[in-house]
Amino acid sequence: MHVPSLTRTTRTTRTTTQALLLAALAVVVCSCAYAGRSGAWLGAGLLTGSSAGTRTGRSTMWQPRQAQSSSSTVNKQYRSRSWKGGAGDASLGRAGAGMRGALRFGMGSGSGVGCQSAAEITEITRKTMEVLKSKTKENENMGKMVQILEGFMNEYAETNIQAETTPEKFQQMMTQSMAVMGQALLSPHKFDILHRAIRQPFDYYRWGVDFFRPLLEKHNSKIYGKQNLDKIVDYIKSGENVILLSNHQTEVDPQAIEILLEDSDNAGDLASQLIFVAGHKVTTDPLAIPFSLGQNLLCIHSKKYIENPPEKKAEKQAHNTKTMKKMQSLLEDGGTFLWVAPSGGRDRPEPATKEFVVAPFDERSVQMFKLMATKAKSMSGKKTHFFPMAMLTHELVPPPDGVKAAVGEKRSAKRGAANIWFGDEVADEKIEGMTSKEQNKK
Repeated sequence: MHVPSLTRTTRTTRTTTQALLLAALAVVVCSCAYAGRSGAWLGAGLLTGSSAGTRTGRSTMWQPRQAQSSSSTVNKQYRSRSWKGGAGDASLGRAGAGMRGALRFGMGSGSGVGCQSAAEITEITRKTMEVLKSKTKENENMGKMVQILEGFMNEYAETNIQAETTPEKFQQMMTQSMAVMGQALLSPHKFDILHRAIRQPFDYYRWGVDFFRPLLEKHNSKIYGKQNLDKIVDYIKSGENVILLSNHQTEVDPQAIEILLEDSDNAGDLASQLIFVAGHKVTTDPLAIPFSLGQNLLCIHSKKYIENPPEKKAEKQAHNTKTMKKMQSLLEDGGTFLWVAPSGGRDRPEPATKEFVVAPFDERSVQMFKLMATKAKSMSGKKTHFFPMAMLTHELVPPPDGVKAAVGEKRSAKRGAANIWFGDEVADEKIEGMTSKEQNKK
């Protein structure tokens, strides 16, 4: 099946970036196993122009960032940004206790660097990384992870300079971040099948959102389909279930959703209720674990890695069976808000062109969620509503070009726009079977 590619465009165009993503996702989703109105799910309104629209001139979502000279950057004073804080109401758990130990890394008193300029942000990064390396140097297995973290944090510092974060605020974030990341390196958290976000005594959710806030050009980002978002809010409040069937582009998709929703009139608290169906990397990679601690997760093994290594296949399948049972129980309880990526992983760039394409949805996965929803309705009377979701987020922390099962991938912290779209609810119709390859081509 041919899927149109997504490009970052700065030339004059009549089609918005949103339309490119949604048209691509429309082709993908229409190949899923919903009969009858499956084509109307995404295709009808989008591809006929109701959401695509036209635009003359440069794309405001993908306008190139103006380069700053080093001299002007160093001498510039940065204004303070508003960063929300506060603790939530979840239980402490193992990671909360670990956080207290992490603070013994020696970060609490700061790096001693004066907070006056962009040059000081760079110096803060250098000195805090030196402290972390000194605390982990005796563990040879951490060498690669610390090296990856150092490269990421150097880019993160530059992104904060671009975002005009004050050195004072950056110092505060680095103090917290090195503590939680150091703890994850020394003693990785073991996740249960259903993990609830840890909000006390340390609020991992708020920390993760605030950590990635400087990466997101919020003024260039947008939420589409707000009328459908309103429906989602009403369904959850009434005790019914909602499953978002989405593409997936970056590890920070949860935080991007949360940052964009926080200013919504009636959906500001909705993101914290979202349960992400998460693969093994975000729960086993020490650099991803701290951010995962702040999310609600149903932990599974992606179909892309189920046979790697072969001797672990049966164990992974048994784990996934337990996860599906837990998901079934949540749907029968009602009021469950789930995010799933039926493609089984992140979108990747084409090797030849480096242009991102939307990964196709796995038809069997979509069918499975539909059957679970039907069972929940028959068992408890709780209805489940399906909404397609499109995400354009890969600029923030781009995924690697290839697909690798091992943890420890190199990470990059870029600043850019993030756009999400909530499509019309999928009609509750019977699945008549998988579509053929010939139907997919059409």
